Amino acid sequence: MIDNPHLNSSADFRDPREDGRVCELCGGREFSLLHGWNPDDPWNMATIPIAVWQCKCGFTFLHPMPTSNQLPDSGDWWSPHRRQVSRRPGFKNRWRKIRHAIIGSSKQRLIWATRRAVPSGRLLDVGCGNGETLQIASEFYDCFGLEPSPQAAASARARGFPIIESTLEDAEMVAGSFDVVLLDSVIEHVNSPHAFLKRINRVLKIGGVVAVLTPKLNGPAHFFHGAAWNGFRHGYHTFLFTGKTLGQCLRDTGFEILRRPRRDRWLDDILILWGRKFQDA
Repeated sequence: MIDNPHLNSSADFRDPREDGRVCELCGGREFSLLHGWNPDDPWNMATIPIAVWQCKCGFTFLHPMPTSNQLPDSGDWWSPHRRQVSRRPGFKNRWRKIRHAIIGSSKQRLIWATRRAVPSGRLLDVGCGNGETLQIASEFYDCFGLEPSPQAAASARARGFPIIESTLEDAEMVAGSFDVVLLDSVIEHVNSPHAFLKRINRVLKIGGVVAVLTPKLNGPAHFFHGAAWNGFRHGYHTFLFTGKTLGQCLRDTGFEILRRPRRDRWLDDILILWGRKFQDA
C-alpha cells in the first residue's frame, strides 16, 4: 500500500536490503514499501528521503533512520524547534479536558492498570519526559526517571525526582533493581527493540513487569489518514507495532504476556501491552 501523493516512485527510497538489513523479528528479508516521504513533504521532519518498510511477517520499520544532525536540534524530541503537525488542535484540547475529567488521563490509566500487576515497589520511567507520569506514579511507587533530553530531564528533576540524564543503552544501572519499568511512547524511537527490551529485562527483578505503550499500526486513524497518520512521527519513530509483533518482541526477550493487547481508548491507535519477566534475556 503506497498512498502518499508526494511519493514519486520506489526508486526515491533506498531498499533496506541494499544496506544488508534483515528483519529483527523473523530474520527474513522480504520487505515491501509501506509509505515514503521526500524531504519536501510537509510531514517529513528529516532532511533526507525516509520510508517505512514492512517485512512479510508484519514487522514495520523506518529506513533509512535519520542521523541526529538530519533532524532539528540533534533529534531532541523535546526541542521547541521540532516541527509538529496537528489536526484541529483547539477541538482536541477541549475534548481532552472533558475526557480526563471523566475517565482520567492516559498516564493515569496506565498507572492504574499497571498496579493490578504490581501494586507497589521501585518504578523506573524510561523516557520520563517532564516527569508528569512520575508525579502520578509517586503516590504508589518509589519513582526514578531516565531521560536523554536535557530540557525534559531538567523539568522532571524540578519536580523532585531522581533523574538519570542518559539513554538506556548508556546508563549504568544495577541489574534486578526495579519492580516496574514504564515505556510510555518510547519503544517506537529505539534503534533495536530487541536490544532495548533485553536491557529492560536486565534492570527488572524476576517477576517484575514492563508496561509498553506505543502507537498501534493498522488502527482506524492509520487506515483513514494513510501516510499522513500522526503515529508515524515522521523521522522520529523508527519501529511501529501491532499487538502480534510487540508481543513477539517481548516473548523473545524473556517476558510472558500478562493479558491480551489493549487500546488506550476504544478504537484509538494506542497499543498497550504488559510483560512479566520470567527469565533473564
